[in-house]
Amino acid sequence: MEKFKNIEFLRVVGCIAIVLLHIFNGGGLYESFASAWDFNYGKIHWITSNGAKAVDLFFILSGLFFMLKIAPPPKMQSLYSFVKKKVIRLWPVLIWTIFLYFLVSLTGAIEFQTFSNIITFFGLSGNGIGLERGNVGAFWYVSAMLWVLGLFFYLLKNFDKKIVNLIIALLVYFSYVFLLHARDGSIGNHIQTFYNVVNVGMLRAFGGIGIGYFIAEWYKNNRENIQNLTLSFSNKVAVSILEFGCVFFIIKNLMLNKLYFHNQIIFIIIFAITIILFLLNKGYISEFLNNDFNVFLAKYTYSIYLTHSVVRELFKGTFWKYHPEFVFMHPLLNIVITLLTVLILGIITYHFVEKPASKYLQKKYL
Repeated sequence: MEKFKNIEFLRVVGCIAIVLLHIFNGGGLYESFASAWDFNYGKIHWITSNGAKAVDLFFILSGLFFMLKIAPPPKMQSLYSFVKKKVIRLWPVLIWTIFLYFLVSLTGAIEFQTFSNIITFFGLSGNGIGLERGNVGAFWYVSAMLWVLGLFFYLLKNFDKKIVNLIIALLVYFSYVFLLHARDGSIGNHIQTFYNVVNVGMLRAFGGIGIGYFIAEWYKNNRENIQNLTLSFSNKVAVSILEFGCVFFIIKNLMLNKLYFHNQIIFIIIFAITIILFLLNKGYISEFLNNDFNVFLAKYTYSIYLTHSVVRELFKGTFWKYHPEFVFMHPLLNIVITLLTVLILGIITYHFVEKPASKYLQKKYL
């Protein structure tokens, strides 16, 4: 499959937004030092609080790459093989992260949630069955994603494409309609379940992955025309301005702004438009971002995404707890130390766990 290097940039931005959210908001620094927060750290916990919407960006990207990679129905692998590949790709980092949480629990910084972690291990933390997040709360996204992708895969393999498209379109529409009305315009939260059946996390997965699915369908059907399309200078400038506006919106409102949107579907719309523009790759912004450096950065995002909260819990139960004077007096240095530790742990996890484990398991079982 062709590599969309500029879209890898969106994956990096989303990962950064989620890390900032978890470090500076509930459960992180703000919870530990709320009384002195405004004086020492300004409003950073507010401006990073929209970072949770980055998960919806991840869902759209999951649907996009799922559909771009999948073979036509006659050549499709079995559902078992599809799920097995996903488990081989994603579970080693999960197991490693659970182990890290166990090590942190030995310091007394956190409680190791054995039974919730077992539920997480079996991929049930994001589909409404898991009532708690467990220690590896971030894995809810992977859980919901895999359940929805498995369903889409099954539908595509066993039913007519037109019927499948209709089903997915209805799932997208009613997922967002229910979310927006039930949560007064918000698309956040993932544990909440309405009527003991309708889980918010799964609705976000159905909506986002479905949108990514249709974007990929559009691209596959028009790939040749897109590649042969040449824009005039004025049109290229216009497209570039639109690209810049979308990228500016995403970066600003995921990690640099606390602007409240009563109807948060605006995030989904901007995410979709940006992805389409980057697939077209006809503007100066998308062309500039279409580079190997984004691919290099993006390869670390899954390991960072899953392990970053380990650093938060470790620091919260040790460094921040026993050295509050340092946190109060040196906020910039504290932030740098925390984020640098997150980065280092993610890089180590990628090179010594994610990559070698995936390579070994693929060779042995695929």
